[in-house]
Amino acid sequence: MTFFISFLIFYAFHTLGITLGYHRLLSHRSLRVPKWLEYFIVAGGYLALEGSPIFWVTTHRLHHRYSDHPGDPHSPHDGLWHAFIAWMWKPKVIITAQQSRKNGPDLYRDPVYKFLHCHHTHWDGILCLGISVVYRVIIYGLFGPIVLAANLLATLMAFVGPLLVNSFSHLRRFGYESYKCGDDSRNVWFVALLSLGEGWHNNHHAFPQSARHGLKPLEIDATWLAINFLGSIGLARDVRMPHSPCRLALPQMGEENKTAVVATESSVGK
Repeated sequence: MTFFISFLIFYAFHTLGITLGYHRLLSHRSLRVPKWLEYFIVAGGYLALEGSPIFWVTTHRLHHRYSDHPGDPHSPHDGLWHAFIAWMWKPKVIITAQQSRKNGPDLYRDPVYKFLHCHHTHWDGILCLGISVVYRVIIYGLFGPIVLAANLLATLMAFVGPLLVNSFSHLRRFGYESYKCGDDSRNVWFVALLSLGEGWHNNHHAFPQSARHGLKPLEIDATWLAINFLGSIGLARDVRMPHSPCRLALPQMGEENKTAVVATESSVGK
């Protein structure tokens, strides 16, 4: 029972840290919460080894700008393994420090996120790994090996969620397409289940700033339920909802533009 309860708590903490924190709060500014709460939510993603929030956000904004076209950092068009995880250590799109600042100015204004980014060096990954190890040593010291094991399993599952979104939710043989977005984004139920709603990816590409991704009755979006709860107790405001689909097919980009990071209007924090 201890393992199961601990797993559920850690899974919610780490997965919402990614889906609500890194993605809907920071990448798309789909809602606003008090700064202390933002840091707490984002910490769940950071401690799930997601790395620098600035790198994560600028990469994601680039993905929306060039989705499944040259310049997308993790499209299955470059191979399923590449889209799933290999883009992390063998990238086809390089984001320079200048491009990072251009496309994540809102995060660079935050001293915490700027510190975690380590001046756009590889030290950001080492810092994240080090802090995450210390965090788990503390868990082990306070609660013992059973709770630590629950945390490790929850972290693994939380970490895999975005990898499935980047890969399986861009394969046309899976799921379904509700909106024509000019890319291969799909709504995939099993990805949505594991990632607390992120698998309704075609909906997300149609309405990038929407805080809600599951738009039909059976499209369960646990992250949206969490946002709705925060709103009901006064901790979430300026929650954005779908307007009209805004994505169109992008023209093919030349080789010289593959490293350009140009965030869409719907991705940049106001």
